[in-house]
Amino acid sequence: MPITTLFGLAGCALVCTALVASALRLDRCAPRVRYAIVVAAVVALFIPIGDLSIAAYVRGVTGDLSAATLALAAGALFFRLTGRMSFERREVNALLCLIAAAALFLYPFALGWTPFDPYALGYGSTGFITALLVLSLVAWHAGWKLPVIVILVGALAYIGGAYESRNLWDYLIDPLAAIYALARLSAGLFSRGAKLPA
Repeated sequence: MPITTLFGLAGCALVCTALVASALRLDRCAPRVRYAIVVAAVVALFIPIGDLSIAAYVRGVTGDLSAATLALAAGALFFRLTGRMSFERREVNALLCLIAAAALFLYPFALGWTPFDPYALGYGSTGFITALLVLSLVAWHAGWKLPVIVILVGALAYIGGAYESRNLWDYLIDPLAAIYALARLSAGLFSRGAKLPA
């Protein structure tokens, strides 16, 4: 099995397992039950149904998942298994804000609405790489380790050729992460607005 396929399937399995753990609210179960369900879910994801496993079918729909999506899924799974947050809330919020900003910068322009295509920056643009380095240093100085980890993991996966794509954007962000971040931030703004006095 090619290494790109292995990484892609592993990422989809992680996200699916996190979804199962969240849907079942495993943090409310006994520890042995939590781990047993997670192991069973992982095994089930790789059982062939026809020619492909469930994880492979999911990968066929979502494609290879970015470091941002994998970090959010890993954090959700960790919480459901341990009942503890893997990172502080402010770090998660910082990552969500960065994902939302990147999505609003990337996707509308990439649809061809303007002559400028930010997706092309992912093919080794020095300016883009420099911007990521500066962003990482700012995040580190602010104490936001999670965004730094996501950028670092995405960059290392890109350098190592973990996926078939040769565009750095695909390693950093994907539509799933963008939709989740925008939905979470919108829900937070809506709930704050609802609490304000009329």
